[in-house]
Amino acid sequence: MLELASGVAGPYAGRLLAMLGATVLKREPSAGDPARTQPVDDEPVSAPSPLYLHLNAGKRNVSGAALALDEAIAWADLVLDDRVQRQCRESPLDPDRLRQLADPPLLVSLTAWGFAADDPGSTRDEMLVQAAAGVMTLTGDRDGPPLRFPGWQSQALAGAYAAAGALEWLHAREFRHLDVSWLACMASGVEASFADYMQKQRSARPGGAHPAHLYPSGALPCADGHVVPGTVRIRDWQLQCRLYGREDLLEDPRFHRRRTRAAHVPELWAEIEPWYAAHSAREIFEAALGCQWAVGMVMKGTDVLSDPHIRERGFLGEIASSSGPYRAAVAPWRTSGLPVRDQALREAGEDDAWWHAQAARRRPGSTLELAGLRVLELTVAWAGPFVGRYLGALGADVVKVESTGNVDGWRGPHRFAEALPSRQGGDPEELSYDIACQFNSLNRNKRHVVIDLKSEAGRGVFIDLVRGADVVVANFTERVLPALRLQFEVLRAVNPRIVLLNMPALGASGPYKGAAGYGTIIEGMGGFAARFGGPDERARISQTFYPDPVAGLHGVVAVLSALKARQQTGHGSLIDLSQQEALWMLLGEGIVLASRSGRDIGRTANREPGAAASGIVQAADDAWVAVVGDADLAELLERSREHAAADLVALVRARGGRAELVQDYSRAAADPRLGGAFEVVDHPVTGRVQSLRVPGRVDGRPRETRRPAPRFDEHTDAVLQEWGKLDALGVAALRSSGAVGGRPGG
Repeated sequence: MLELASGVAGPYAGRLLAMLGATVLKREPSAGDPARTQPVDDEPVSAPSPLYLHLNAGKRNVSGAALALDEAIAWADLVLDDRVQRQCRESPLDPDRLRQLADPPLLVSLTAWGFAADDPGSTRDEMLVQAAAGVMTLTGDRDGPPLRFPGWQSQALAGAYAAAGALEWLHAREFRHLDVSWLACMASGVEASFADYMQKQRSARPGGAHPAHLYPSGALPCADGHVVPGTVRIRDWQLQCRLYGREDLLEDPRFHRRRTRAAHVPELWAEIEPWYAAHSAREIFEAALGCQWAVGMVMKGTDVLSDPHIRERGFLGEIASSSGPYRAAVAPWRTSGLPVRDQALREAGEDDAWWHAQAARRRPGSTLELAGLRVLELTVAWAGPFVGRYLGALGADVVKVESTGNVDGWRGPHRFAEALPSRQGGDPEELSYDIACQFNSLNRNKRHVVIDLKSEAGRGVFIDLVRGADVVVANFTERVLPALRLQFEVLRAVNPRIVLLNMPALGASGPYKGAAGYGTIIEGMGGFAARFGGPDERARISQTFYPDPVAGLHGVVAVLSALKARQQTGHGSLIDLSQQEALWMLLGEGIVLASRSGRDIGRTANREPGAAASGIVQAADDAWVAVVGDADLAELLERSREHAAADLVALVRARGGRAELVQDYSRAAADPRLGGAFEVVDHPVTGRVQSLRVPGRVDGRPRETRRPAPRFDEHTDAVLQEWGKLDALGVAALRSSGAVGGRPGG
């Protein structure tokens, strides 16, 4: 694989593929990859930067002088590039030229605004892309500025989408060009919030650092740091009160229900603050682990280096470099054959001699046949359903399995008045399991069956489906599959080719494997909370559940890589993916800095690392504007309230800076740069609703949804007859016994 891209997006794709065993050949620009000198906070950086060290281990490095581009293209199966169309015209990387080759490589273009844009973007555009993508709609306080996600999230997400696309189209029979924009990828990181806006057409408002409707919530201070309590389930509230030694709170009329707690947040914090102040983060986490209360520690890079769970799972490894070894992420998930042996960081041009010894042509291979691939989903919420929705968009036949007594909480039920306020006629108070906007967005391209997995007959039905399946995806806690007697050993015994992706919050192995977790908790455990928030905060949680799509996307890459391996071995595999580790993959420069310098990344709030002047400022019309530029912009930023937002953007650009309006979901959806990212899906209950597509254009065409999200029990009979080879009478008998079919709660 030939990596011509520099910065973050292309190198992150290359790093993921190198971790999976690919030979990645990196050719840097003559001035060097700008990531080599990219600061990660406000402190001066000594090259190579922790960001470069995180992204570029395990790759070959050949100088531009030694590498003839035409020869490299002939050698490569895949080319990762970061130029836009105007820069590629009449060059060896012009898609029209590559299409004429007898054996062309796959071309993946990773740019800020899309291949057709004039500007490819630079590493310093991160905050601008986040602003344009709608991400900041919910990230701040109601009376304060929006907040930038830490790190380089849009670029790393684009890299992960590029890696998935590479595995999908590698060795295609004809030329393919995959166009991946950071902008569309970043928008997908808040898909659930977009879905809520698109269906309800109501503006969203930020809930602040401690959303009252889920309180106790957010990053709460404790004796030596912060923890993130989960109060999503009723039992979470009950369990934490027992740990506090305050079961009286369960009966207190101010606190016994979620709605009343939301109205009495200061009083509740006064009651529980002494308990938090008396306990360390690890004491709280380990106590919660023992009783199944969902809670997380706010972890930094220095914490990860000494964490026993991370150590036992083998997520980190030692990487050799000319300036000495350092520790970094080396295994994005646990499965046989990972990590690859070579984890060294090479100097520029170090592999020139190796390159001259290579054969000019690539080895033949075969593309994945994803049309007709059979996927069984045992998933809830977002991270797990993301995997099936993505695979369904590639042509797989994805079947989501639920039971009448264990319904995906994101499905509902919901009142029509709340979930579908535009509905004409009918009872607005009527409840439905088929109208939830987030569920319908995240479960497109699937069919649906109802099976009682706790019954012997239902379990037998599921095992019969496994016999004809290719992939099983599960994102329950670690206990669930063993309790159902559906762990990998059982599935492999009936189908040796099965791929099982198991993705609990903290993984299915290690000391913390039994932990329950939500996106907010993963933000704490995955390095996000320690770097997110305003300048005066020490830790903060967003309300976007962003770790879910991060984990789901890495789950897609894991499944596609396992299917590629199965082509060679004929055997399936077990993938143990930790949602915590997936998020650390996108923030891994913090681990490298801790390893090399013994310190943690400083909090930069809305400052763009390495930019002399940057921030999010308010204009005269109260709109917010993200600005990145040189020092001479500082005075203009201080006087931002003298200009309307559009004028301020124009002034910044006229002075050589870069600026973007901080867009809400409505503006982002109307932005022509995101035009191809949306589609209208016609659902039989909700009607036509605009939804985000899976990012990435293939040969200029966006991915289309093949079917809307399924209604409950919609396809049980059809799937059991097609996959399970049952006749109508057999299915009817199973229905009458209660093993399959039915309505929620029935």
